[in-house]
Amino acid sequence: MNHFALGIDTGGTFTDGVIYDLDQGRIVVKTKVITTRNDLSIAVENCMDNLVSELKGEDEAEKVFTTIKMVSLSTTLATNAIVEGQGAEVGLISIGYEIKKDLPTTHHAAIQGGCDIKGRIKKEVDIEAAREAIETMMGKVEAFAVSGYMSIRNPEQELTVKKLIEELSGCPVVCAHQLSAELGIYERTVTAVLNARLIPLVNHLIDAVKKSLHARNITAPLMVVKGDGSLISEKAAKEKPVETILSGPAASIVGARALSAVYNGLVVDMGGTTTDIAVLKDGKPAIKEEGAQVGGWLTRVKAAEITTIGLGGDSFIQVSKDRVLSIGPQKVFPLSWIVSEYPHLLDELNSIAQAIYFPLNSQPTCIFVFIKEPADIVLTDTERQILELIREKPHSLYYISRKLEKDVNILGWERLVKIGSIHRANLTPTDILHVINSFNRWNKEAASLGVNIMSKRFNTSIEKFIHTVLNDFYYKLFKLIIEKIVYHKMGRVILKDSEESNYLLSRMFYDKELKGDDDIKFSVRVYIPVVAVGAPAAAYFPDVVQLLHGDLLLPPDADVANAVGTVNGKVVERVKILIKPSESGGYFVYTPEERKMFMDFDESIEYCESFGKSYARRKAEDSGASDIEVIVERNDRYGTLALTSGVVGNEDKIFIESIINISANGNPW
Repeated sequence: MNHFALGIDTGGTFTDGVIYDLDQGRIVVKTKVITTRNDLSIAVENCMDNLVSELKGEDEAEKVFTTIKMVSLSTTLATNAIVEGQGAEVGLISIGYEIKKDLPTTHHAAIQGGCDIKGRIKKEVDIEAAREAIETMMGKVEAFAVSGYMSIRNPEQELTVKKLIEELSGCPVVCAHQLSAELGIYERTVTAVLNARLIPLVNHLIDAVKKSLHARNITAPLMVVKGDGSLISEKAAKEKPVETILSGPAASIVGARALSAVYNGLVVDMGGTTTDIAVLKDGKPAIKEEGAQVGGWLTRVKAAEITTIGLGGDSFIQVSKDRVLSIGPQKVFPLSWIVSEYPHLLDELNSIAQAIYFPLNSQPTCIFVFIKEPADIVLTDTERQILELIREKPHSLYYISRKLEKDVNILGWERLVKIGSIHRANLTPTDILHVINSFNRWNKEAASLGVNIMSKRFNTSIEKFIHTVLNDFYYKLFKLIIEKIVYHKMGRVILKDSEESNYLLSRMFYDKELKGDDDIKFSVRVYIPVVAVGAPAAAYFPDVVQLLHGDLLLPPDADVANAVGTVNGKVVERVKILIKPSESGGYFVYTPEERKMFMDFDESIEYCESFGKSYARRKAEDSGASDIEVIVERNDRYGTLALTSGVVGNEDKIFIESIINISANGNPW
């Protein structure tokens, strides 16, 4: 009997699903549905319904579903929520440290306490101040974060405050030391707050997936992809949702490796909203050890070293009033898609084309789609009227301005987009593909009307406009690939956005079109294979990689690489333990749970390895791993001390620290 896995990826534009044969390493069926931004559970249900249909009905689906060994989920939810400032209100209590930098919460109290670098208590934690802060925040917040100074050396005070919060409020509590063992109180605090903020959002998604599975009698364990491409159990994901930052892009790297069998190369994943790129070496992406940066916040979450730009199939194509073309980073619904969903909009686009209508600060093809009613925000009369007009069905900005009898340039709709009450449809690269017959899924007539209107705004022919848009799109991808390879080789950004580097890169790209300047020519050759995945990959990357004089791999089923990646990852749990010398003799051992003292070095090492193996294995087992392999790596660091004899080179070694890194790796089923 074959064993199957179900993989689901909820991206910003599409939700992908696959039934994967674990024994034969192949896709049985796949599907791709629109992600419902206002309620992800709808997209999950649609995905499951499509998979049942692809399996040729309920009877066949039931046979497969009963043999599913694992369900795995990757999602952009955590990343998008941080970028957009969504999630729970969080109460932060910092111990022994007054944080003066910006924080991802406004509910913050600093209380007395804290440790020194050796983990010794500097001041006792102020329990009464903690109690007062908790009681003040109760009713205003849905979760708490606790972050103590040097808690990674001794978590005692964080755990004391956590216990008090649980007794008084019953709210979820996150301790900073449980998320990172790295120094950096500010970054660790930010990570704890973001984790607390994400708990209800990720819990809601996981519960929605579980409900959908239960309805179909699927009892297999549910795993979630972390930002480094490894897997954790649903329980661990609910407790530490911040670890799912960059989950979707990480899954695409694993999926690209599985589909292409390339273990050393460049993986580029293009979706509707972004393009992600990573270097794959020995089958693994590089890890960003200092932590992932998302939405302007530097976290202590170890994630794959992925570079992301706001460029995808649904990127917003704009032409300014001064006829300057730009593509992205904002995402909009394609005109071809929105008209296929709401055919009445075709008449509105025709009206715009006939009116030769060019607003100053918006695009002539702009269409508004109602998403949700704003919460706790007082709307203006005009904003309320706009929402009422589009509540039942979307309309163009041109139509709205005429209905309200107001000049479109002073209509005041921008805030509704910012707060997420409306989403826009406009011209996108997906529409361009419809016009040139490279993609024909939705309404080509709508796409052609959009190109016609925007080419007039750009004051050029349709052919020239399409050529300019595609060239600009290709150039951004061309530049991204070169910069990523250079960064990987050098370990730093050297092709900065300067006049010199832009000249060099643009000459490499545009030399084929330049005339009369033959003094010097530039070209580039990429020697590592480029693996392109994602729904639009086949439409764009052949031309780009040809300009790079490189080898392109477009693996079969590249459009669902993320979903494939979810079922091809492994459970990987890591623990870092530190040994430091004491001034009075002996050695301090710092584990995630406590600080211990040993007089004998070998005894401290033996304890670290024993504790670390047990701790890492337990975490891996909690994440559903089987066939667990535990790996111990030890790094002893010494300094030198020059002796006083005056003889050059007469030095002695001084023990600084030992770092014990232990990882437990296992299969998720």
